[in-house]
Amino acid sequence: MPHVSSKKIKKEVLNKLYSEFNGALEKSARKSGTRLFLGDLLTRTEKVMLAKRFAVIYLLSKKVPHSYIAESLGISYPTISRMSLKYDLGKYSSLLKTIKSLDQEDIWRILEKILKAGLPPRAGRGRWKFLYK
Repeated sequence: MPHVSSKKIKKEVLNKLYSEFNGALEKSARKSGTRLFLGDLLTRTEKVMLAKRFAVIYLLSKKVPHSYIAESLGISYPTISRMSLKYDLGKYSSLLKTIKSLDQEDIWRILEKILKAGLPPRAGRGRWKFLYK
């Protein structure tokens, strides 16, 4: 789980940091450097967490049942319920516009990679490893 410092910073400073981060991300996207930018900035755990959130939002937009989302992505029901509530309130509207502009086949390939990266194997060596921990 990501760690956030308990030290509070002023709202103006936080807004400025957020604005600078958005600007840097937009600049890297224009130069097709987003993958490198985020790769340098985020840990593996953060990348998986963001990818799973993206997958949840997409699957919610396709009316996939919460139980299937939880089982396939390994995300808890309370997390999916919170995201579903935000989805129903229109919180992810800008992200959904971007998703709709993408090719549907590409999104399913992305989701397949997310599922394979974040879950233990269903068959073969190592599938019962969790029992010995």
